[in-house]
Amino acid sequence: MRGAAYRLTTATDDAGFTPAATDGTVSEANIYDRDVYPRDDDGRTHVRRTPADRTPADRAPAEGDHPDAGPVNGHLDSRPNGAARPGGGVSGQAGATPGSNTYGENTYGETDRTAVRDERRGQPADSKPVNNMYDTTDRATMERIGVRERTADSTTYVRRPRPDDVPAAAPANGVRKRAGAGPADPPGASSTRVDGRRGLADEAEQPPVRPGQGRRGPMFWRNRPLWLRRLVMFGLLAGVLMFAALVAVLYSLTKVPLPAAVNAAEQTSIITYADRTTEIAKIGTVNRTDVPLSEVSVDVQHAVLAAENKNFYSEPGISPRGIARALWVNVRGGEISQGGSTITQQYAKNAYLTQERTFSRKMKEIVLAVKLAQKYSKDEILESYLNTIYFGRGAYGIEAASKTYFGKPAKSLTAEEGAVIAGLIRSPNGLDPRVTPAAAERRWHEVLDTMVEKGWLDASRATSDKKPPVTLERDRSNGMAVSSPQAAYIRDQVKDELIAAGISEQQINLEGLRIQTSIDQGRQTAAYLAVTNVLAKPYAAVPDLKTGLVAVEPGTGRVLAWYGGSIYGKGDNGQTSYVDNVSGARVPPGSTFKPITLAAALQKGISLKSVYEAPDVLEIPGKAADGSGTYMVRNDEEHGNFGYLNLIDATAESVNTVYVPLGIEAGIGNVISTARALGVGKDVPLTDDGGVTLGRDGIAAKDMVAVYGTFANNGKAVAPHLVDRVIDGKGKVIYEGPTNAKNAIPATVAADVTYALQSVLKNGTGKSAQLADGRPAAGKTGTTDNFRTAWFCGYVPQVAACVNMFRGDGGVSKATALTGIPGAAGGVYGGGYPAKIWKAFMDGALTGVAPQSFPPAKYGGTVTNASPSPTPEPTFSPEPTVSPEVTEPADEPDRDRHGRPTALLSPSADSTLSANGQDGQSPTPNPRRSRNNDDGLPQFGQDTTG
Repeated sequence: MRGAAYRLTTATDDAGFTPAATDGTVSEANIYDRDVYPRDDDGRTHVRRTPADRTPADRAPAEGDHPDAGPVNGHLDSRPNGAARPGGGVSGQAGATPGSNTYGENTYGETDRTAVRDERRGQPADSKPVNNMYDTTDRATMERIGVRERTADSTTYVRRPRPDDVPAAAPANGVRKRAGAGPADPPGASSTRVDGRRGLADEAEQPPVRPGQGRRGPMFWRNRPLWLRRLVMFGLLAGVLMFAALVAVLYSLTKVPLPAAVNAAEQTSIITYADRTTEIAKIGTVNRTDVPLSEVSVDVQHAVLAAENKNFYSEPGISPRGIARALWVNVRGGEISQGGSTITQQYAKNAYLTQERTFSRKMKEIVLAVKLAQKYSKDEILESYLNTIYFGRGAYGIEAASKTYFGKPAKSLTAEEGAVIAGLIRSPNGLDPRVTPAAAERRWHEVLDTMVEKGWLDASRATSDKKPPVTLERDRSNGMAVSSPQAAYIRDQVKDELIAAGISEQQINLEGLRIQTSIDQGRQTAAYLAVTNVLAKPYAAVPDLKTGLVAVEPGTGRVLAWYGGSIYGKGDNGQTSYVDNVSGARVPPGSTFKPITLAAALQKGISLKSVYEAPDVLEIPGKAADGSGTYMVRNDEEHGNFGYLNLIDATAESVNTVYVPLGIEAGIGNVISTARALGVGKDVPLTDDGGVTLGRDGIAAKDMVAVYGTFANNGKAVAPHLVDRVIDGKGKVIYEGPTNAKNAIPATVAADVTYALQSVLKNGTGKSAQLADGRPAAGKTGTTDNFRTAWFCGYVPQVAACVNMFRGDGGVSKATALTGIPGAAGGVYGGGYPAKIWKAFMDGALTGVAPQSFPPAKYGGTVTNASPSPTPEPTFSPEPTVSPEVTEPADEPDRDRHGRPTALLSPSADSTLSANGQDGQSPTPNPRRSRNNDDGLPQFGQDTTG
């Protein structure tokens, strides 16, 4: 563009003015340098008309012009619109000399334009003699334009170079190079043209191009050094070529095994004790029966296609769109979290590959899918897929799944039943209707809606008010034999933990994992003997009696013993149960919840030495303005008025009329949040009222042992876990159990709670749990109203354990009350059988373990004294020594609900521990006993005591 020469052909009318071309075109040879000299805002070239009577003296040539050149017209106006011109007019208009009858007329006038003409087209038919008189009043522009040559027909212009000019590297956008330069062009000059008037209006000013700058792409890319741009481009090209080569190699090396060889290498996973050698249970018996596609109902086939790959018959073996979408999600998430698989890809993965989530495995899956699609028909692939996919409950293949969930063969399934089974494929355990009914129903409707969309099902059968068919109950044994019911419960808990950790059930069942638990074989044996010896007669007399026991290591959360129940499946006593009494049975813990309230109160600045009134009956006013909502709290026994007690004695005696107001004073919200911090799961519902202190909400023993383990660990909480580590078939550790501790409560608070709980065993409701050789221990009893449940939880610094007892489901009916049991006809208290089981287990589990002392009490907080006179400090009698031997309880006479032998003791007799572990009675009356209130609390629905 720089140094270019331009020509302008002009013509004049009879009055001596230069008329404009009527078509508005610019010829190829006649163009201005628009990069440097912009047009007016309207995109037109304006001229100034000159009267014919001007003399040659008025037209002095500009400095540097050709000797034969005179002043010129037709230059671009560089002034802004509205700027005054010498000689009249404004910028953007055609000026005129004084005296002109068209002075100031704009460029839209037909007699006021310059005709820019292409020499190749010849002279216009109505052209006039050339008028060589030009106006040179716009000197600022004209000084940058020289006249190189002027003839009778045209004038050639050239722009003078300036010192800051840089040679142009490329023509401006919208301008294309002329075929050749004229002979008058200077060396290196380039000629350009614009494609019509539109190009003139749209042309933008381009910045100078510096040496080495790129010509294409965004500016940040063009500004990069040439060597870097080349390196990046070569790198990208090399990456594409390497990827293509890798795919080609994988494709050539990948072999497709025969369908008969699929899953031939299935391996059994083994669960061991903590010693990594002794076997607890095996996982891996496969429930699978292959059937031809003709033996699967068409409705089931459509349901599976709707659930997993609705366009299976019209798509190739892989889904490029699905793979791209999954790849994008995975890249954003930083891991392989989404598959984007077709049925062919799923079959390739499940039949021939592992479940690991890596890019290499995904590439193999894609290559296998392509080869499978080439080698087998769609029907053959679908048949193989239906015979190998996992549907949960240990069922592999559609035939085994149909019998497991509906007790019928696959050919007899309806569309609705097929939709239930098809919905399981995405998450066999998480979408089981017996495990997560709400999620399973949503998935069921999704499958039916897709079937309707594809025309495979009538819309009337998929309305939103429809409910999925009911499946059979789960048989968690899956036909696998175990050495004992306890081993079966441990196996199930191991599977649940691993699935929650992201290891699929298919990996557990098929890949030969070596699963090391934290169970100590000696302590597991101690748990079994403790329950079996103490409850030998009750188990025989009460078929639906249930007991759970779990022990943990406080500092790590490792489970040391796990007794999930006496039967698994159908027992010899005619009862059937698959509910784990440790993790699955959520029953009210009673007063074992009170230490949580105590910890919340101590954190609020209340001292252990604080004294509270402890009447037999206490009225708690309601929050309503009219006084409604008032409820009554009672203690146990006829003489339940304890006068005034500090929190240590109130804990030992489990006094309801002290603890319910204490929870209200600490704040019910604080009590609940403290329970969560100590170990009660967030999925456990806790009632937001004063009754929460009395433990009336259902909680599993696994949660309660976490709470007591936190007390034993000086306020640091660690979640209990059964699995220590998992090693895959290649010897690689793929999982390790968590052992990280977090601060739940201050250590000073934990020390004060422990001090109060020691008083329970020394001279309170848990004297029957005193350990052998006077070993220091802390714990708490729990008994709910109507004897629904009985608990004991306790700990030493090395081990924490919880024991629960209930009948049936722990309900409120009389049929499930812990009454009529040998040795406890009146009812089972927490200080009876549960405390004795706990003692028997701990004595056995701590054999050879040196006793450790607890930290001393800190007595933090402020003392509140509600008594009318000072209350003396509590004193404790020496700890009694109890034999650690576990013996079968001797025959005892039936006792009433207060633990008294019938017709032998008066109602006012004091309670002592009988030989069978129940609260017996002494001849000396003692009013300081907690009473279980049969009437219950009006607002709570129950009363709870220790």
